[in-house]
Parts: sequence; C-alpha cells; structure tokens
Amino acid sequence: MYEPFESCATDFRNLKGTLADPAASRRLTAIREALEASAKNISAATGATEIDRDNLAKLYRGMLAASRIVSHLQDRQAAQ
Repeated sequence: MYEPFESCATDFRNLKGTLADPAASRRLTAIREALEASAKNISAATGATEIDRDNLAKLYRGMLAASRIVSHLQDRQAAQ
C-alpha cells in the first residue's frame, strides 16, 4: 500500500526542509503523487471486517487530505 513512498521518503520525513528548498518543486510533486498513489492502493484493498473497511476508508481520506495539504503548502511557499 505504501510502496509509492519509497522514492520520496526522505523528502517527506523532512517536509519542512523540502518546502524551504526553492528547487524542490519536482520533489514536492513526487510526494503528492505518492500520497495519491497510496490512496489508490488503499481504495483497492478490501477489509475482512467492517472495522477494517472503516480504517481503510480513514486512511484513504487521510492520504488525500495530506496530498491537498502538501499542495497548499507548496503553493504558499511559491508565493513568498
């Protein structure tokens, strides 16, 4: 489910530093794409129980929200 993060894990762990780097546009786009790809992987997963399905839905929504947050922060940083 989280394989898309392997290529951008360092940048994601240091999001504040990545956002501060004026040359990080491609890396931030990669983070957003990894979040969206993980959301897609989560949506394709099936939970065995109602609790599992509920947790997967929460993860899905969280990944999409995180992608929007990174996008917003990237736009804000570019505007400064």
